[in-house]
Amino acid sequence: MEQLPVYCRKKILIVGVGNKLFGDDGFGPEIVEYLTNHYNVPENICLLDVGTGVRKILFTISLSEARPEVIVIIDAVDKGRKPGEIFDISLDEIPKEKIDDFSIHQVPSSNLLKELQDLCSVKVRIMVCQTKTIPETMQSGLSKPVKKAVRLMAKKIAEEYF
Repeated sequence: MEQLPVYCRKKILIVGVGNKLFGDDGFGPEIVEYLTNHYNVPENICLLDVGTGVRKILFTISLSEARPEVIVIIDAVDKGRKPGEIFDISLDEIPKEKIDDFSIHQVPSSNLLKELQDLCSVKVRIMVCQTKTIPETMQSGLSKPVKKAVRLMAKKIAEEYF
């Protein structure tokens, strides 16, 4: 068991997904950084900034003999809501442009999050923030409304999981 990655051995895994080099897409990693710097993370929680590499983590978990009971994905999406609004989405609501982040074969039927939830009894939650804009070229830094949402989302996570 000791040789398994820490994210497989903790009760709760909270991952920040996104690319900090593309504006609001960096929301997930910003949440992980904020939680790390402003809260005491409980021992039973693994907090990871996975950037754009969540698929490898989920694949490892799916093959592991030990798994978290809960996986919380923090990401930025465009669902046509007010920029900076935070809300949950279901696995079926993952935007098409994000599906390949969570899938081995880039098709919804092989979605790793669904497999972990349905076949491995892992509770999966996806908490998101509505983007204002994702630039076409590299441009780091969150828009004002998404930057304001960082503290709100971190507080919500801490209240529910810490």
